[in-house]
Amino acid sequence: MAIGSADGVDEQSLARDMIDVHGTEAAIVARDNARTAALAGQRLQARSWIRVLGIIQRRGTDKKIPIPSQIEAPHRPWVIPGVGGSF
Repeated sequence: MAIGSADGVDEQSLARDMIDVHGTEAAIVARDNARTAALAGQRLQARSWIRVLGIIQRRGTDKKIPIPSQIEAPHRPWVIPGVGGSF
């Protein structure tokens, strides 16, 4: 866990780098860093990590999740439509 201070553009860059390195766990790492800084009495660093966490979380919600327009039937090669009974 790296405990450091960032501000403004640096926080944006740090959030982007953390997403690149940690992927889906970037928010967890930032949250742990904020907690560690707070417990160590490093108020400014904790606030900075909380801002980085907010940036990471916002970027996560900006991503579009594709929603299929139809529910696709499961692939069952042994079923021939129109032949025999239903499975």
